[in-house]
Amino acid sequence: MNTKWRLILDDKCNGYYNMAVDEAIFSLYPELKTPTLRIYGWSEPFLSLGYNQEQSEVLKPKINIPFVRRITGGAAILHDCEITYSLTCSLGDLNLPREVKKSYEVLNSFIRNFYRKLGLKAEFAKDVFCEGLGRRENFCFCSSEYFDFVINGKKIGGNAQRRKKDLIFQHGSIPQKLNFSLIENCINDTAHLSEKTTFLEELFEAGCPANREIIDGFCAAFENSFNVRLESARLSAEERHASYGLMETKYTTKEWNLSKIHNSAINTGYQRGINAC
Repeated sequence: MNTKWRLILDDKCNGYYNMAVDEAIFSLYPELKTPTLRIYGWSEPFLSLGYNQEQSEVLKPKINIPFVRRITGGAAILHDCEITYSLTCSLGDLNLPREVKKSYEVLNSFIRNFYRKLGLKAEFAKDVFCEGLGRRENFCFCSSEYFDFVINGKKIGGNAQRRKKDLIFQHGSIPQKLNFSLIENCINDTAHLSEKTTFLEELFEAGCPANREIIDGFCAAFENSFNVRLESARLSAEERHASYGLMETKYTTKEWNLSKIHNSAINTGYQRGINAC
């Protein structure tokens, strides 16, 4: 088990950069072998689509919000007032079980501990809902998987995972505030959102905790849950180079963002480029 983890605290950036950095860290893990927790935000409202979603089916036409496709599955998210995390590691870094569902439970336990430290009674969806688990919706925060989080009967945030042999990449959202009207104007079939999903500002009568308090609590929950030590650091030169390459050749392109059928070809081409650098 690796007890030393790198912590990257990034600025608020656009969605193309955020997704490129996440993938760069994941792609270069076999070379650098640096387990990483990254925390970041969004410089403007930005939509992300799950890997298997079709833009024409999910998003309403002529929207004014930019969007990007993720390398993870799940449903669309409107990222805005939220704190987003990603983690990259091997199974051995946290002694994680190989089975996907069990690894989700172990990994997501620290997020549940984080919410509970804030005084919120967060529960796994499997322990709350008898029906509806796994039902697909266009908007991520409306559908619940087994180890999503439920507070006061409503889902909060979401998480998605990508596996490659013994490597795990997972990212997710801690929503501070949700703009229901903007979500409904961008994503199809998103009626009655206030009945299905919640956010931190709604849960605290005195107002949402400050960014610093949320981030500090999130990091403390991670360290305490897994008995590891987070050390602040930056991207390596290789990761920065890969991030800019991914932005240019993948995440800002129509071929990647508009249709999932092109994704395998783009992924293969980029891997050849990485190996040549």
